Formats: sequence, structure tokens, C-alpha cells
Amino acid sequence: MIFSKWIIIICLLGIFLFPNKILCKRPLPTLPVLVLPPEPVPVSETYLDPRVYTTLISKQVANGTTPSDECYYISTPRPHENKSVSWDCEAGYYCLSPRNSSKFPCTDGFYCPENTQPVYCCEGYYCETPKTIELCPEGHFCTLGTVDPPSCHNMAYCPPGSKSANNYIIGVLVAALILMILIAFQIKKKADNEKDKKYRRLLEEPRFENYEKTLDRVSQTFDIEFEDLGLVLPTGDEIMKGVSGSLRHGRTCAIMGPSGAGKTTLVSLLTGKARKTNGKIIVRKFNKDGIEVEQKSTLDYYRKLIGFVPQEDIMLRELTIREILVHSALMRLPTEMKRVQKKQKVIDVIKFLGLSKVMDTAIGDEVSRGISGGQRKRTNIGMELVAEPSILFLDEPTSGLDSATSFDVCKLLKSIAHDQGITVAAVIHSPSEKSFRMFDDLMLLGKGGTVVYSGPRDKAIEYFFDLGFIFPDGESEPDFMMDIASGNVKPENLHPPVYNLIEKYPCNSWKKFKRASYDYYQAPPFIKISSEPYEVSNNNGLLKLGKATGVSKIDTIYQNICDSCQYAKDVGKEFFYFLKGLFIWKDSVRQTPNVFISFSLLFKRACLQIYRCKTRFLLDLLLHIGCGAFVSLATSDLGYIGPAPDPMCSITPYLELPNCLKPADSLQTVGVFTAMGIMFCGISAGTTTFGYEKVVYWRDTSSGMKTIPYFLAKSIADIPRILLAGLMFSLSFILFYSHLSSFRDIYVIILLTYIAAWQIGYFLSAIFSKEKLGLVGTGVALAFGMVLSGSTPRLDDIKENNSLKWIYWIFDISAPRWSVESLYLNELDPRKWIEIHTKSLDFTYSFDDYPNTLHNIIFITLGWACLAFLAMKLVNRDKQK
Repeated sequence: MIFSKWIIIICLLGIFLFPNKILCKRPLPTLPVLVLPPEPVPVSETYLDPRVYTTLISKQVANGTTPSDECYYISTPRPHENKSVSWDCEAGYYCLSPRNSSKFPCTDGFYCPENTQPVYCCEGYYCETPKTIELCPEGHFCTLGTVDPPSCHNMAYCPPGSKSANNYIIGVLVAALILMILIAFQIKKKADNEKDKKYRRLLEEPRFENYEKTLDRVSQTFDIEFEDLGLVLPTGDEIMKGVSGSLRHGRTCAIMGPSGAGKTTLVSLLTGKARKTNGKIIVRKFNKDGIEVEQKSTLDYYRKLIGFVPQEDIMLRELTIREILVHSALMRLPTEMKRVQKKQKVIDVIKFLGLSKVMDTAIGDEVSRGISGGQRKRTNIGMELVAEPSILFLDEPTSGLDSATSFDVCKLLKSIAHDQGITVAAVIHSPSEKSFRMFDDLMLLGKGGTVVYSGPRDKAIEYFFDLGFIFPDGESEPDFMMDIASGNVKPENLHPPVYNLIEKYPCNSWKKFKRASYDYYQAPPFIKISSEPYEVSNNNGLLKLGKATGVSKIDTIYQNICDSCQYAKDVGKEFFYFLKGLFIWKDSVRQTPNVFISFSLLFKRACLQIYRCKTRFLLDLLLHIGCGAFVSLATSDLGYIGPAPDPMCSITPYLELPNCLKPADSLQTVGVFTAMGIMFCGISAGTTTFGYEKVVYWRDTSSGMKTIPYFLAKSIADIPRILLAGLMFSLSFILFYSHLSSFRDIYVIILLTYIAAWQIGYFLSAIFSKEKLGLVGTGVALAFGMVLSGSTPRLDDIKENNSLKWIYWIFDISAPRWSVESLYLNELDPRKWIEIHTKSLDFTYSFDDYPNTLHNIIFITLGWACLAFLAMKLVNRDKQK
């Protein structure tokens, strides 16, 4: 009663608020036309009425069946039984009264022996005609209302009288497939071992016995000069100001400073990852003889000759050191080099880095142990060295390493610069004394991105002494300089008359200050090491110098517009060069492999990555098997049972009339459960393809890799995964669910839906971080699998509702909406109920639309694939430079 009152209150409230949209009344069923007798008859001879004939009718066992089969029909009184009322209705018909004028033919799916009311043909039996009932033959199964027994497929066992297909043989088939996969993995492992032996034989050649740890000198060297570099954010915050200095080839430069001083920002400005707002850059190119041959105003032109080692060891953890270095060499070395030469370069770098003993060991991660932290850092550097860069930038190469390993890394960098002539600049936070002395030059940045010192490292102590900073005995040099840059140390004399500083340390900053006509040549303002000259605040880890002079809201808006235009320009320029480089354009700096060769290399790497770990691969398959089995259990009792004949419904009590007139149709629910399971599995698996290696993708694209071959290679490498996922789900789906359509059709529908779900996973992984993918993927799977499947809300309700029909297009672009319809039509078509092909189907479905349902899933899949590609290319573009 309480529930009914609340329903009435809600309805009244809805009528008051939305009088034109809400109608609070129960829809009335359409009453079938009652077939009346031609003339008045006594009550005893009128239509069957339970109040009159309760004692007359009896439950009888169907002919040819046993009581244990529970196959009964309702028998009416017959003439020979000497009852007061009797029927004389022949088999295949049913009569609503003892009068022959109320005789109606039984329809398919019902069993009607003589003098009875129609009953559904029993499970385990089939009724070829309403007159007869036969035991379901061997090799077939018969559900309720079977007319023509469907045959069991080859993977099922069906003895005589089967009510459903016994698909337990599928378990054996799945086990056989898993065994074949294990054998394939074992064969691949053997092939990999043979390849490893080949590389080890190369390292054991006589020429490597007395091998010195050196690499050939690069053919092109570069000096980089920069003056008054500055960076002002669109918000008007000044991150860096007046940074000047130089980087020389054949020398190592340590870029140091307190946290937030803009060390990494300086590297980003030099390499073009960030766009400077002030200052200029001069890049001087030298040939092998040391003669300057070219000069440019940006490093971006020499992008393929620049190596950048990030702070984190970004690499695919499933691959070995050799596989990672070989891939980097084949992708980035010039095309004029032969493949053998490129692989030889990898061997040389492995030997140079001291990684020979572990070159066939996987990198490993937090779960599976691999190489050590120092070896990982060397591999990180090796990824750039195999590409023969002329300029090498490193971001915190010693972070997370012990002092001994840090020293080895810094010593290695010095050897790289001196032996190969490479320009090496490393951002260092707090090096040890020994590691610090491995650098030739030092650039020290203070708070707010200002230069404190730029010059030879071994002259820094003397320089600061001349400014009044006394180096304490026993203190570490790098710690002392970090204290100066942080403002923790004050000079003993704030205005020392250092008249010889200009001659001793000639640089542009001093010369400009000399022209200011001061009495004494004291240090320029930015060398007064304290926070007093500027208002310093924190901005996402960077210390900013307050607002830049003259920056207004209009300037900020203008800067945002300029950034947007630059973004569009970058995208258009990259697309233009991509099209141009397919067949025509040759890079004057370095011609690297085209998109077709890149695709083959990336495809090979993707296959190595996916099919390296058999445990992970099998667990992935078990996910699909388990999900399909759960869906199969949930749908095992669902199906379709036709409605009772209209004449029978005409004498049904009014409250039961809707149930009588409509079939017991739960096939759409089967489709919804199936689509939801596929969405969960497909999206979950799809997000792992790109979502867990986005940082690797960003690093590769910053080195010149194109997104199109990468996306296609990864997608095509996933095809076996998708095919097996769809197969395992389909096999486990029919384990308990008795399907009437062919397994081929079921597999096609499930496979197409899987591909669509996989592409949605690609798209989500390009947009969201991997930490959020689980939650977002679950929400999207529920939205598409349940809400947008066309079941709840119903498609016909959406079409008829004026306030909702404008969102109908959202259902049209939902793959589960079409997969549910296609599975529904496939399962409904083989059934012999007469209304299936004589009346319009529910849910706006139509048998004529079946081909279109499959086509629509394909088009939707292509749409999601395009969105995933665009998202990968356009989102986080700053990290792809």
C-alpha cells in the first residue's frame, strides 16, 4: 500500500510539472476478437470456463512419453466417458466449447491431440505437426515448442531426448587450443635462443678480444650558443630570463641549480620542445676537419642528430637490451648504412657500455626482475648512442643511482664526448665530488631561471672567490655551488673592487654591464645570489620571477591565440612533411627509413612485446574464457516461446491478457549480456596496447618516429589477440547457452563487437592516464553495453518520446546496439513460431536489416580507430617534441 501511494504521488507530481509529457495510466492490451457461437446455447455448452469444468478436465501423459518426462496435456471430456458434457474435437485442432463451431487449427509449436486444449510441445520432444509428438532424435536437441529439431554442432553431444546441447566437449577443444599456443611459444623461444647465440658469436670474434671501449668519431659536430633566452607563459608568468651561454663539441657540460631553477626548461628551449619568447640561438656545424660549414638559428633543423636521454628509463620492459638497441639503430640510422653495419654498431655500443653479459636479459619492471638500475641507465644512454647523435642532452642521468654507479655514468659521458666529439649537456641535481669532476664545463642556474655561472668547471671556485664567496675547507664543490645558487651563502664583501673580472672572465654579460658607467665593476644583478631582486613563487615545480613587465589580459589572450595557431601550424606542417616524405622528399640532414620500413620494424617490435610472455598471454585468454562462461550461465535459461493463439487469449482473464498475447521473448537480454561482457573484456584488453607505453611512444616520436606506422603496426599485431579473444569468448558462450543459429554467425557477431570494443580501448588509453583507465573503461563498458544497447531504454520508446528522440543518433553510433540486434535476428530466424515471420518484430528490428547491422558495426569500428589515432597524435603534443 505504501508503495502504491508513492507511485500515485509521483504520477500526480509529474502531471503537475509536465502535463504534456507524462501520462500516468497503464497501457491497455489490445483485446482479441472473441469468436462467438452463431446462436444462443446453454451455459453448459459455452466456452470453456474453469468454474464449470474444473471437475471435468484431466491432466494426461502425452502419447509416446513417460511420466518421468513430465510431458502432459489437458484432456476434455470425451463422448465415451458418459459425462454430462463432452467434446468431439479432432487431433490438430482445439475447441473452445463442445460445439464444433468453436474449432480452431493448432499452430506450429503446439501439441494438440484430440479433444484437448493446445499445449507447448514438450522439451526433449518435437511436434512436426500439432497432431503428433516424437522423441528428439540423436544428434539433435529440442527445446520447448520445437517443430524441426536443430542439429547439434560438432562440438556437442546430444543423445536421444536431449533438451539442450551438451557442449562439454568445448572444454577439451579449449584445452587443445591452449596446448597449441604453449607449443608455439616454445618454438618461438627456441628460435630466439638461436638468434641470441648468433649475436654472442659476434662478440666472441677475435677482433673483440683486446677491444678498447671507444666508438668512432662522428662526422658532424656542433657548437651551440644562446643569448638572453627567456620564457614567459601565456599567464604572464616569467619562468626564465636572460640566460646566456654556450655548449661546445667534444666537451661535457653539467647544468646545475636548485629545484625549480629551470634546468630542464633550458634544455627544452634549446631542443625546441618549448618555444622561447626571448633571445636567440646559434647552431654552428663543423666538418671532420673542424671547419665551420653551416649556421642555423634553431636546433630543430638537426632534430635527427640530437639524442635526448630522459630522467626516467623509458623503454619497453618486455624486451631485452639487444632488442631495444637494435630497434633504435634500425629506426634512426641513415638508410645508406647497410643493415649489417647497423647491427655491428649495436654490438660496438653494447661492448662500449659494458652490457655484453646481460644483453639478452629483459629489462624487467617492478613485478618481473630484470637488469640492475645502473645497467638500465646505460641502456637508456645506449638507445641514443646507437643512433650516432652529434648532440646529446641528458636529464638527471644519475638520479636513483648510488655514488659508484653515478660516477661510472659520468665517466662514460666524458668518454662519449671526448672520443666521439659529441656535444654533451647533462642536467645534474646533486652529483658527488668524483662525478662532478668528470664534467668539462658548468652552467649554474639560480632561482627563477637566471644564470649564476657559465664556463669551465675547474674555474668556478676561483670565479666565486673573486666575487667574495670563500670555499670552506673540506666541503664538496658541487654542494658549495648549489648553496650559492640557492642563496644560502652570502659573500664576505658585497661590493668587492674586482677591477680585473672583465679581463679574467670575458663574457657578454660583463661587457654590457661595463657600459653602465658604475664606479666599480661589481657583479651583474643576476649574480647577486639572493631572492631579493625578484618576487619568487612556485609554479608547478618551476620558480617564476613574478609577472613579466607590461603583460596585460589582452597580451595573455593574444599569447593563447598565438599558441593555438602555432599548435595548428605544427600539426599541419608535420602532416605535410609526412605526405611529402612518403615518396618524394629526401631529408638533407639524415634520411631515415620511410613509413613502410618503419611499419615493418615497429610491427616486429610489437610482436616481440606481445608474444614474449606466455603467462601474460594465457591470462589474457582466460579473461575472455571466464567472461564468456559467466554470460553463458546467465543466459542458459533464456530464449523465445511463442504466444498462445488469439482465440485462447480471448477467454483469458483480463489481468493475464498481456502475458497471453505476447511471446516470452528474452533473446534481446541474451544480446545485452553478451554485448556487455564483450565491452568489458575488449575495452580492458584494448587499453593495454597503447595505454601502458605512452611514454615510450612520446620518446620515439620526439626522435622522429611517425605515428601512422606505429599505430598500424600495433593494431595489426593485436589481430591474433582479437581473433583468439573472440574465439574463446564464443566457445565459452555456447557452453551453457543452447543457440539455434550457426556458430559461424555467432563468432562473426562477437568478433566484430570485440574489434569495436578494442578500438574504444585504444581511444580511452590515448586520452586518459593508465591510473584512470580501469574506472573509465568500466563506466564506458556499462554505458555502451547496457544503456546504449537499445534494451533499456527501448529504441521504440526513444523514437516515440519527443523529449528524447533527438538523442537517437547516439544509439546509431553504438556498436552494442547493432550487435544486440544482429544476434537477436540470428537466434530468432530459425524458430518456427508463426508470428515471427508474419508480424512486425519488437524493438524496431527487422530481418531485412541484418546485413546493415554488421556493416554498421564495421563503420563504427573504423570511426573509433580514427578517433584513437587522432587522439594519440593531438593529445600531449608537447611531450612528442
